[in-house]
This record gives sequence, structure tokens and C-alpha cells, in this order.
Amino acid sequence: MWNKTYSIALAIAVLVMSSLCFYAYSWLSSIAAPVSVVQNYEYFSSIAWTFLWLSTIVLLILGNVLYWRIQQSWGLWATFLYFAAFIILQTFLFDETFRTFKNRNNLAETGLSFSPFFGVVLCLIGAIIIFFDQFLISRLHKKMFGVAPEEVKLESGEV
Repeated sequence: MWNKTYSIALAIAVLVMSSLCFYAYSWLSSIAAPVSVVQNYEYFSSIAWTFLWLSTIVLLILGNVLYWRIQQSWGLWATFLYFAAFIILQTFLFDETFRTFKNRNNLAETGLSFSPFFGVVLCLIGAIIIFFDQFLISRLHKKMFGVAPEEVKLESGEV
């Protein structure tokens, strides 16, 4: 049941996030006035960022439940992959394309963009959070039941 619940939640999150990213990105190829394109891109991009953060938190909670209940940590790492994939997409592709659009239409000064660096840092922080989250859940499980989730899996013979 928990595998299916998490899988459905992940699929919904990927679908909604992909739609929001596509809609925001599609504004950059619009033939509308450049100022209007910038406003609309920023609006839909901010919705995508908000949804990314909220959906990652929900998926992390479901991943923790999955790990606690049936001793499978794949939900935690799938949450990280979801988060990292969309962070990289946003910071490397979309932000750079948006910056290029603004430069081409004389709407911004040229200069260095720290967006890719910010994306890499966010991915590293996300990986650290997932690692320590799994460690904490494992230790709490061991403290409550006398055995860590990994050991339960090995003892029962499940693969």
C-alpha cells in the first residue's frame, strides 16, 4: 500500500511540476511584448518553485513513512532525485535561457549568473539532508524496536 501511495504521489508531483516548468519555459518563445514575457515567465516560474518546495516536503514525509513502515529507503532517494532533477532543470536550463532572453531584449545588465552554482549547492544540501534523514529514521527505528530497518529486511529474507 505504501509503495503504491508514494509512487502515485511522485507521479503526480512529476506531472504537475513538468507542466508548470513547460508553461513557464514556453513564455520565453512567445511573440508577446518582451516586458510581458518577462512578467509572465517570472510569475509561472515562481509558482513552479513554490510547488517544487511543497511537493518535495510532502514526498519526503511519505518517503519517511515508507522507510519506517516497510523498511524501504528508495522513497527518500527518489525524492532527492525528483528535487535534484527539477533544481538542475530550473537553474541550468531555464534561468540561463531567461537570462539570455533578457539580454537579447535589453532588459537586464550583462554579468555573471550564480544560478547554476546555487543549483549545485541546493542539490548537495538536499543529498546531505536525505542522508541524515535516513540515518535518523534508522536510529529511531532501532531505538524503538531494537532493530534497524536494514536489519529487519535482511532477517526476513526479503530482497
